[in-house]
Amino acid sequence: MKRYVFALSLAAATALGCINVSDNKPSLLLVVAPILDSVFVGDTLLPRDVYLRDVNGVHHPPGAVTWSINPTSVATIDANGRVAGKSKGTALVFATASGATSAALVLVSRPLELTPLLDTIFLMPQDTITVPVAIVQKNPVATTLQFDPSPTPSVYTIDANGLVTAQATGGPDRYGVHVSDGTNTVSDSGVVVVMSLTDTTADGRFYMTAFGTGIRHQSGGAYAAHYPKLNGKLAFQLVDTLTRNAAQETVLITLRDSILGTGTFEVDSIGLGEATSPISQLNPFCNPTRPWAYWSSVPTDANLPPIVAFSHGTGPDSVSGQLIITQYVSPGSGGAIISGRYLFRAQRRDLYGDPLGLETIRGTFVVPLRQRNICPA
Repeated sequence: MKRYVFALSLAAATALGCINVSDNKPSLLLVVAPILDSVFVGDTLLPRDVYLRDVNGVHHPPGAVTWSINPTSVATIDANGRVAGKSKGTALVFATASGATSAALVLVSRPLELTPLLDTIFLMPQDTITVPVAIVQKNPVATTLQFDPSPTPSVYTIDANGLVTAQATGGPDRYGVHVSDGTNTVSDSGVVVVMSLTDTTADGRFYMTAFGTGIRHQSGGAYAAHYPKLNGKLAFQLVDTLTRNAAQETVLITLRDSILGTGTFEVDSIGLGEATSPISQLNPFCNPTRPWAYWSSVPTDANLPPIVAFSHGTGPDSVSGQLIITQYVSPGSGGAIISGRYLFRAQRRDLYGDPLGLETIRGTFVVPLRQRNICPA
């Protein structure tokens, strides 16, 4: 089971290159491309492209380039910029040229890799979910995926295909999963937490993952709210937030209408201009024209840039994902208790025109649903 934050974000590393490298030229940005790449253990990547980009998007030669990589236990780099994969993990490749430093991210995988896409799963009793996993192979062949029986079937049960059924409050209790290609076998694990809330006064819990050029595995407090829009009708928000590892992490999902029961709700794309509109008739919170979401990771150090990613579909499809409410329970004290999960794609603001800026955000939650006011009267 992996719980980690990629502490030095790619945005922060790239920002090191945003300096004026000449007194006689406009500010130039040192760019390392591609910004994200992958390699298997034992294989080698060709050198990254390095260039200086001016404010007009014109590329200029960078001059002599000095390379480094961290950590060297994951990958090494030679003087020409060739990267060799050493062990499973994530490494930052740094290029220094013309007095500036910028970075790219390299993911190193073994010939067979297994990654649970939700290390922690929050459920209410009687909820079900199939554990999502990702399998990466150097040589694609048939694989066998197998989940261990639950160590505490009174809390949750799980079948061989990963279908979890929550039975009663308890946990965190481990789940185990294995994949084999006939030659290699890889194992990993996560935990299941089954919880119940008795009223809507205390925050609930969430667990989220982000996969892309920003990587997060995070758990914290969460709540849901109905709030009056500018027209007086109720909209819905799910808010997952925590401060950890010197950054505030937030997932926020906004729907145009209130939620009165279980169901599946689409999450649409939202453009940068609309997502950042001020409080007015165009405000995406107080007058949302579509359901939308974002993920942000804001360092407490003001000198480091944030990662902000807005829901973004791919191709001609504006739908970026969905929010699923699996249970809706009224505790008798006003409001409700809801559980569910979400999955949506989001495009990073700092890499908005780059396909490598796409993030995949997943999460599960058990939270109170109450009313609050966020818009001006």
